[in-house]
Amino acid sequence: MEENTFVSLFLSLVLLQLCIKSQSQLVPALHIFGDSAVDVGNSIYLNTSFRADFAPYGIDFVVGQTGRFSNGVSITDVLGTALGVDLAYPIVNGTNTINFLYNKNQAFNYAYGTAGILPETGEATGETLSLGQQVGLFKQTVEIYLPQQFKSSQEISRYISNSLFVVFTGSNDYIHNYLQPSQYNSSRQYNDEKFADLLVTEYGNQLSELHTLGARRMVVFEIPPLGCYPIVLERIKSNTRCVENVNNMVTIFNDKLGAKVKELSSTLKDTTIILAKTYELVYDMINNSSTYGLEEAAKPCCVVGKDGSGLCVPEKTPCEKRNTTLFWDQAHISEAANTIIAVKAFNGSGLSTPANIVDAIKSAKSTPTAHNGTGPNSVSYLNILLVLAFFVVLSYL
Repeated sequence: MEENTFVSLFLSLVLLQLCIKSQSQLVPALHIFGDSAVDVGNSIYLNTSFRADFAPYGIDFVVGQTGRFSNGVSITDVLGTALGVDLAYPIVNGTNTINFLYNKNQAFNYAYGTAGILPETGEATGETLSLGQQVGLFKQTVEIYLPQQFKSSQEISRYISNSLFVVFTGSNDYIHNYLQPSQYNSSRQYNDEKFADLLVTEYGNQLSELHTLGARRMVVFEIPPLGCYPIVLERIKSNTRCVENVNNMVTIFNDKLGAKVKELSSTLKDTTIILAKTYELVYDMINNSSTYGLEEAAKPCCVVGKDGSGLCVPEKTPCEKRNTTLFWDQAHISEAANTIIAVKAFNGSGLSTPANIVDAIKSAKSTPTAHNGTGPNSVSYLNILLVLAFFVVLSYL
């Protein structure tokens, strides 16, 4: 059987498990905020040129094109599988309001393609939903949707406090803002340090707002080494493996983000914030790709257009060995890379601090939940084994 076909069939089994209502899920729900790395189709419903609802996107996803900026699953899709929550669907309905059609025991996805921490980030491509706007949509969820699902405010509070909140943002504030001086003024207004300060301050404000709304378990992902991404190399016309001055900008941001997470962890009551250090992992995947079962760590798998977006050309056939390629298009990593990162964040060592996701959930002070009467100790090992098995399959193909 062809390698990609085998991986697709196996992944279909993983996602089938994700779609089945778990009787022993780790958290009542997963709430996802961020950009195109974790967008599942919200971009489709807004007026933007930056979207992924066409082939070859989704070529390896169980239901095809959904608006995910990948050939298959995202990092949060894999996390959702392991956590035992239902499949994530777009949360917006085209009017910047919540689409309240889904099961409360699922992944609620607020992420949007070109979104950033700053409101103006990504506006050059059309409508966008900044991190603050996404948190605003979650506030609608708390105030409008959840009261329809639970009998009391106490039940809602338990539900939110035991849910997991994942935030993956910041990349676009560089790619679709700071590094585009012809369209944005930020690089003329701020040096690298001050811009990172601006971003991290606003980031911290939104994490604090999530806490105010009831969030007590959060996972925050670092920005990956953007200076090694094909979209940056193409724009700068660099012949090197990475543009280190761009990576230095990102490192400044990540260092400040780490300090902010540490600060909030100590000041926000009863809150666990996990920092997923994706920068070093992705950098290592680029420079030591064979260690991760990857054969191509520089070129994108799909055919990319010349419009500067870094996205795939519609309907063009991508590379065959998608399961051994790091980059899917010029701006996004592949399903294979997403899975490696997600598994390491979930129950691996060295990526997440102060603990991986499953250990943090188990050790967190738990209150009675409203999801099937189960708690962290009744983890669905089938979910975890499916994800781990997929990781093993990738490493041997």
